[in-house]
Amino acid sequence: MTAASQERETPPASSIATTVLAVLAVIVALWWGSSFLVPLTAGLMLALLVLPLTTWLTRWLRLRVLATTLSLTLVMAVLGLAGTAFGDQLARVAARTPDMISLVAQQVADTEPAADSLMHRAREAFRELDRAADRFAGVRPLIQTTRSKAAAARQAEAAANAAAAAGATSGVSISESATVALRESAVSGSGALLKLAAQLALIFFVAFFVLAGGPPLAERFLDLWDARPGLRLRAAHAAAECVRQIHIYGGVLLVTNTIVGLAVWGAFAYAGLPDAGGWGVTAAVLHMVPYLGMALLTGLGAAETFLVHGTIGAAFGMAAFVVLLSTLIGTVVTAWLQGRAAKMNAAAVFIGVVFWGAVWGVWGLLLGPALVVLIKVIA
Repeated sequence: MTAASQERETPPASSIATTVLAVLAVIVALWWGSSFLVPLTAGLMLALLVLPLTTWLTRWLRLRVLATTLSLTLVMAVLGLAGTAFGDQLARVAARTPDMISLVAQQVADTEPAADSLMHRAREAFRELDRAADRFAGVRPLIQTTRSKAAAARQAEAAANAAAAAGATSGVSISESATVALRESAVSGSGALLKLAAQLALIFFVAFFVLAGGPPLAERFLDLWDARPGLRLRAAHAAAECVRQIHIYGGVLLVTNTIVGLAVWGAFAYAGLPDAGGWGVTAAVLHMVPYLGMALLTGLGAAETFLVHGTIGAAFGMAAFVVLLSTLIGTVVTAWLQGRAAKMNAAAVFIGVVFWGAVWGVWGLLLGPALVVLIKVIA
């Protein structure tokens, strides 16, 4: 091999830097354009997910637009029922929050601190250390003048006044801060609901127009590679594989959500919690959002258990069960099933979900597993 051929085969030194910059630019573009890309991606996935139902209804109704409208109406009805079930449980827990606070305050008031408790011994040890440091540093002089005594008295009086003022305001600071926090949460929650409603409207509009376009829209998309028949055939195979993977993802999501809902239903019924079936539906709804949804369910389940049984141990036990369930089914089983279906490593699916969650937030966690598989198919 000659030197000239080696120089031609050696990639330029700037190729790595260019690739890194291009990847960073794509990530920034995904993050910056999330307000447009999230509804577009979710709408396309929704269209692919309900495509078999729309095709069947089209053969029955003979009108593509009517079949598309009916399909999306059924999807909206299911989402509405799921949202209502989740909202009822959340409102029930929120309405019983004052009872939970009163129960916690009563248990704290009834608890008598032991003389040899860890906090008591630590406080005494710090006091001994403070006195030893004062003796070592010689804070108090041997002979105090009249001026130094007056200054010390003024400092002591100022410290006492500050402590009294802090004690007077501390009685209302908790309630005032809680009121302010509730008011801010209500305002931010209303804004989040309006934003979610706008995003859902865009998602359904995208899905409607894609489904209403039907086969002619798919043909126009494939016509982009009409000049090269080989690329057109590969694009057609990739599109068919994307549709198949979306259906597999929907099936995996349905199976895992059903398992989680049934497990939570059984656990809450065994623990004697009211409306165990509603909690099962809530768990199935929250499990649609990986990691974050089950974290919210852990907090809600622990609060409900504490209100019913009145013990911290029962609340921690229910929280531990939900965490274990979400770890086994929500993380391991979902990633394993998705990896087996798409012939991908489960670790790659998990890392991809974390990446999309960091870029798009909750929507990234929801769409991440399907996006990882679709990118693998397209690549």
